[in-house]
Amino acid sequence: MRHASGAVILLLAAACAARHPPREISPASAPPAAPRTVQDGVYTEEQGTRGEAIYFASCVLCHRPEMNGSQVVPPLVGDAFLGKWSRRTAGDLFEWMRTSMPPVVTARLQPHEYADVLAYILSRNRLPAGLQELAADFGTLQRIRMAPGE
Repeated sequence: MRHASGAVILLLAAACAARHPPREISPASAPPAAPRTVQDGVYTEEQGTRGEAIYFASCVLCHRPEMNGSQVVPPLVGDAFLGKWSRRTAGDLFEWMRTSMPPVVTARLQPHEYADVLAYILSRNRLPAGLQELAADFGTLQRIRMAPGE
């Protein structure tokens, strides 16, 4: 009797599978990409170079050429900077820059310019460049951890 009930279950499972074949995974339902960190080469050298030009045109007055800030302005390089952002994502930093910098509202940059400046900041922190540019998109950047040692 046991053998017969096992066969019935297999038969029912096969019939069910025939009526409901596995659906293909669409990009929207695909599992999220593995998390990355800034150590994974998340910007290009060219993007960092563009970001340098934007930085010296828009950010240098407050953050200084050395990017070490001042008593009022936070540094953008070194252990203090990396420590402050280590539990956050590139998306968090991008969004903070986009909504807060420069402090004069009329001088705001375009999203791709903020991504370029972020690439320059990463390069100045000696984080490796890669083959793809940083996206100018919060959602994409949210998947990149700032923790350089992870």
